[in-house]
Amino acid sequence: MQTRVSFRSAARAIAALCLSAAAGASHAAGVYAPYVDVTLSPTPLIDQIGVRQGIQQFHLAFVIAGDGCTPSWGGIQAIGNGASGDLLTTISTSIARYRAKGGEVSVSFGGAAGTPLMKACTTVPALKNAYQTVIDTYQLTHIDFDIEGSVQQDTAAVARNFQAVAQLQSEYAAKGKTLHVTLTLPVLPSGLVQDGINTVNAAIANKVAFDTVNVMTMDYGPADIDMGAAAISAAQGLYAQLDTAYKAVGQVKTDAQLWRLVGVTPMIGMNDVQGETFTLPNALVVLGAAYANGYGLVANWSIGRDQACPDNGAVVSATCSGIVQKPYAFASIFRQLHGHWGTGVLRDPKYGK
Repeated sequence: MQTRVSFRSAARAIAALCLSAAAGASHAAGVYAPYVDVTLSPTPLIDQIGVRQGIQQFHLAFVIAGDGCTPSWGGIQAIGNGASGDLLTTISTSIARYRAKGGEVSVSFGGAAGTPLMKACTTVPALKNAYQTVIDTYQLTHIDFDIEGSVQQDTAAVARNFQAVAQLQSEYAAKGKTLHVTLTLPVLPSGLVQDGINTVNAAIANKVAFDTVNVMTMDYGPADIDMGAAAISAAQGLYAQLDTAYKAVGQVKTDAQLWRLVGVTPMIGMNDVQGETFTLPNALVVLGAAYANGYGLVANWSIGRDQACPDNGAVVSATCSGIVQKPYAFASIFRQLHGHWGTGVLRDPKYGK
């Protein structure tokens, strides 16, 4: 009871004090990069969504193992090495059109379903080659690792993953380029659990440079929780954990540097846990905290859910939020974070029509 009261007090304070200062915040370059489930049918067209809504970048989800160590979209469509198919054509075409309009993408490896490449590929060279295939296919400068479930406890797979990523980053650096990496991890309102802390420590130990640790502020377990305030509390907990992790290896970061390492990703609308719902007012509160503290990243799961269900149905769905809302109402809030990886998208509601 006391914890929930403190969450709500924090939320009210931030909503009242921070939103009014948003336009002049010194850390307003934080980015909004929602997730897109590209395995949905029909395939979401990121150029149309992005340009029409003024969204600057997306995370495309999820690449996992297909046949053995072969990368695939959701286990249903192989990537690279001569693979072909309508899904690959649609994704590549939409990415190209989006980039032509100033947008950019990150590809997310892992997720809750299927076998992650870090587990299927049993050597560092094989895993690195699988990642390189995806990077080359989509000419990526940003990649994300959604590490959740039992794989977090597979210390060999986690170490192998970060060894491969560190090698890729080193090769990029040798060419005068940067391979941007984010880690996406489960969280509680108090911060990362020990498995998440261990994952961050493994990344640091293997000298991976990551832009943000992006926590999935969703599906905590308790019902009737203030989801906006819980997200802010989780971010605060992560901030402290990152401070500890870096100090443990002799690296002291400023407050601003630590907050830039913080990312949050709510599941908009109804969550999988009954009684947990992330609302539009919650989104405003999180936006206020992002501005006030200088979060490096805000995302959401997922852009395809950013609309009401048919007849305003209250259901958990991959294609709607389960709450009463206008289409892309959450995106219209979070896109006020103006940072961009590409040259910058100019919103055009009539694009492609």
